[in-house]
Amino acid sequence: MNQESELRLQSYLDGELSPCQARRVAEWLSRDPEAQALLGELKMTRTALAGNEPDLHLPEGREFYWSKIRREIERAEEAEVGLLRRAWFSWRKYLVPVAGTALVAILAISTARFGDLPGPDESARHLAEVENLSEHTGSYSFRSHAENMFVVWVYDQNQEAPPEPEPEADLILQ
Repeated sequence: MNQESELRLQSYLDGELSPCQARRVAEWLSRDPEAQALLGELKMTRTALAGNEPDLHLPEGREFYWSKIRREIERAEEAEVGLLRRAWFSWRKYLVPVAGTALVAILAISTARFGDLPGPDESARHLAEVENLSEHTGSYSFRSHAENMFVVWVYDQNQEAPPEPEPEADLILQ
């Protein structure tokens, strides 16, 4: 008897065959004494295993084991959150000095940029000609950061150019 025939007998005993296949195996069993002997051994083995199977009873219920699993999952999540917190605190000791240095650099740059406001003797260097679309008019502009003002002089180019501002006139404006 080959292995396929033995497996077919086991399937017949377990009730896993279709009705047509079960009829064929029953006919085969009625003709073959070796198959009948193997079927008898399989039945005895099945009853021996079913009768001697240990019956295990757990002292705790299912809820205990599920709560234990839940507690373990929560503990693992807390450990992960704790790791993230520790990572943040370890980076914070580097970020605070870097942020402070960046703030000092920004303040130094802004002070250097706006700290060189012109004095009374430097007002002439801030006179600049403004672009004008008209061919007949011209203009000069003056900006005073200290007084927070911007002055534009418009003049006719056909007449003579305006005189350069005198230092006393600059003092009057301020």
